[in-house]
Order: sequence, then C-alpha cells, then structure tokens
Amino acid sequence: MSTTEPNPIQAGVRVTLAITRPRECPLAEASSDSGARVDSVARTSCGSQTSTSTEFTVQSDTAADGVDGDPVFRTDEGVRYRCQCEAETCLVDLVESYGCPVSDVHAVDGTLYLVFYAPDPDRVREIVAAARERFDDVAVRNLSQSGELVGNGFVSVDTGRLTERQREVLATAYEMGYFDYPKGANAEEVAGELGISPSTLAEHLAAAQRKVLGPVARESL
Repeated sequence: MSTTEPNPIQAGVRVTLAITRPRECPLAEASSDSGARVDSVARTSCGSQTSTSTEFTVQSDTAADGVDGDPVFRTDEGVRYRCQCEAETCLVDLVESYGCPVSDVHAVDGTLYLVFYAPDPDRVREIVAAARERFDDVAVRNLSQSGELVGNGFVSVDTGRLTERQREVLATAYEMGYFDYPKGANAEEVAGELGISPSTLAEHLAAAQRKVLGPVARESL
C-alpha cells in the first residue's frame, strides 16, 4: 500500500511593528499621557465601515487626565476605557485589510506596538510600505519565520540590535529592490539615495546582515 506524504503548510511570518507617536491613535496617546502601559485591547465594528468601538486598559490605579476615551470600570490591572477609532487612521484596520490577523496590540510611552502574521515576506513589505504612507515613524522590530508544520519552529530576528543607521541602510536597500533578483537597484543607486559612498554602504550592509542573519545561521547548524 502506497502512502502519500502530507503537503507541508506554507511557512508564515510573525511581525512586530512599532509606530512612534502615531497621529490620532488613542492608545499611543493614552500611554504617553498616563505614563503607563496600555494593553488588553478589544475592538468591535458595530456594523460601521468607518470606525470601531475600542476598549483598552491603562495600567494605572487612577483615571488619567487627557486620555481620549471614557473610563468604563476599574480592574486589578488598571482602568478600562472605551473610545471610537477611525478606520483611516487605525493601523490595525490597515493590517487586517491585507488579510493578516493581528494577535497583539499595546502601547508604551507613546509608541504603538502591533504583532501580526503574514503569509510571506512580500505581504509584509506591502503592509510596511502602506503604513509608512500613513505614519511618520514605522519600524519593524521583530520578524520570525516559521518552518514547515512538522519540524522547525520559529527563528527570532531581533532588529533591536541594529543601529539607527544600519536600520535605515537596510530598509532603503530592501525598499529599492537591492536584494531582489534581478536587482531593482545596484549598490551605487542605493548609496546615492542615502548620500554615502558604495564602500560605506557595503560596510553598513555587512554589519546589519550579520546581526540579522546570525540567529538564522545558528539555527541551521
């Protein structure tokens, strides 16, 4: 009797985005105004296509002044608020519009953190590009690539180890298609965009790639 090997489920990508002080975001504003972490986010569409009813917890013993929301009740974790979020300024709605589920949303010191799952790196690239059209400071803080369903687990890539300059160089090279095949841009074009020499570009890319690819290489050993 012949047996058929099950088809492996396609590897996915777990992404953490960080948006510094996104405009008109009540969660980020609440974390900045209160000086406390904002989490336990729950959203309800209420049949509206333009806004969602959003509840969140500010981890503070007392209601904070300036929070854009109505205090609902107090829990052991903090004060629960409810507000309306407009779809056009909501990062969660943006990510979900690409068919990617959001697993966690929280805010600390005015920075919004969002964790979601994407089917492939191309989808991540599309979402990041769209987010940067709406918000000024969008950074990919963590990427984890899963292997096949049977066998490999996640490999965590901590982009926090990169310097700001390395992050800028790596992001610019990626967005210009430097890592594509065939290349969308060569080293001179990327260096020109950054205002640096090709040799300096090579140094930054080598350092950044070593930090990013190190965990992947070690996992493969």
